[in-house]
Formats: sequence, structure tokens, C-alpha cells
Amino acid sequence: FSPNPIQVSVGTTVTWTNNDAQPHTVTSGENAMPSGLFNSPIMAPQAIFEHTFTEAGEFPYFCTLHPNMVGTVSVS
Repeated sequence: FSPNPIQVSVGTTVTWTNNDAQPHTVTSGENAMPSGLFNSPIMAPQAIFEHTFTEAGEFPYFCTLHPNMVGTVSVS
């Protein structure tokens, strides 16, 4: 996931694009445990997923298919 971490303002919609040849997900949570805030479907190459952040905080996420792939959205 790149950039990581990403810093955005409250109200920003973040768009993830799968630029890899493998499928991935964008799932909120950490240590491979979903938090339930957002969860993309399995994203084929070039698929996109969007989520609007409505409150400040640190929001970790990972790929359920590759749990070692992690990122954080920092919202202020």
C-alpha cells in the first residue's frame, strides 16, 4: 500500500487502486482482525475502492488475502 501512512483531512474520500497483478482487499483493522469500519470486495487488478473518513484518528488497514500487506490512514 502506497503511500503509507497517508495523511488526510476529515471528510476526505480515499481511493485505493489495485496496481498489482494479484487480487487484494482493503480491510480496516490490524493483526489480520477486521474492525468493521470499511471492507472492499476482492479487488481484481485495476479495480478501485473508496472510503470517506468522517472523523479524526488513525485507521489501520490490511489485505485479507495477504495479511502482511498493511497501511494506515491518518485523519486530522
